[in-house]
Amino acid sequence: GQERYIRDAGATMIHRDDYGTLWRIEMAEDEPLVCVEVVNSTPEPDGSYHNFTLRVPPTMTTAREAVAWTFSETAESYAPAVQT
Repeated sequence: GQERYIRDAGATMIHRDDYGTLWRIEMAEDEPLVCVEVVNSTPEPDGSYHNFTLRVPPTMTTAREAVAWTFSETAESYAPAVQT
């Protein structure tokens, strides 16, 4: 999946915070591939948590900004009271 591709392609970690980890891969003759890796806040039946990787625009500079973008918000306005 995308998580393995990012790891195997030698992605550069751009930023990490409480919202996730922002990764970037420079692509020859194309825009960079930028993804934010997040952890599902809902546990699996066995109690474990699953990581997800979401592609975001290459203009993202922080994990918070990238996660906020996935909810059509800005980093400044994104402040969830509860994660579900």
